[in-house]
Amino acid sequence: MSTIRELLKDAMKDESKVLVYAIRHFLSAGKLKYDDPADKFDEVIANATDRDNQAIGELMEQNPLGIDEIHVYAMKIEKGRFAFVFARDEEEATYFFCRTFQRWPMNCHQYPMDSPMSVGYRFRSFRELKKEHDEFPALAGIYEKEVTA
Repeated sequence: MSTIRELLKDAMKDESKVLVYAIRHFLSAGKLKYDDPADKFDEVIANATDRDNQAIGELMEQNPLGIDEIHVYAMKIEKGRFAFVFARDEEEATYFFCRTFQRWPMNCHQYPMDSPMSVGYRFRSFRELKKEHDEFPALAGIYEKEVTA
């Protein structure tokens, strides 16, 4: 059985801003302990007061941990060619794509950050690749698949 500590660790890894600050608030309010079972969070959040919700909202707005929810979007350039863009949302990714490629993407799909991408002769997750960027939106890479006639 997982604990609140493990849930918080996973939320930090996934940069889940709402979950991180909700857990942090309930820990500081004494409504959760690190060694509590993770499913206790559901009970605590179900009984959250307006004051709890306000405090979580303030933490999210202040963002003292500097959590920036960045996603990766696959955007089709042309048949068999895709750009992967790191951005906060689909709108930001599309705007970046249009500025970079001087055209609208043919489509746009969000990918999981733990998906592997071939870089040279090895595979790296988008989460790893994201660490190489300081500003967003940013181009994660171009993927070209072989197109057969």
